[in-house]
Amino acid sequence: MIKGILALFTSGAILNPMILFGIFTGFLFSWKLTGEQIMELYFNPRFYALIFLVATGYTFLFKKIYKQGGYELDTGACWIRVVASMGRFFLSNLLSLSFVQLISLA
Repeated sequence: MIKGILALFTSGAILNPMILFGIFTGFLFSWKLTGEQIMELYFNPRFYALIFLVATGYTFLFKKIYKQGGYELDTGACWIRVVASMGRFFLSNLLSLSFVQLISLA
């Protein structure tokens, strides 16, 4: 388990802002919300729209991808990065929720 945590820090994956945001909100959800409220949140389309807006803003403000030559924005690659950022958020959010539930059972 220690090797896995160290690998997250050495690879730099844990320092991705969308992953940090997912971990922070996962811990916040598990401490402040009940299981039913978390389920309602995950079935609410507005939650997904909010995460889409955050991922889009992050990508197009800070993580732009340019085409060869550096003058034109590669929108296709940027949208792929938006979807990947959303996936990172949801995965880290769900795993941090699961981690807190595991610790609370012990």
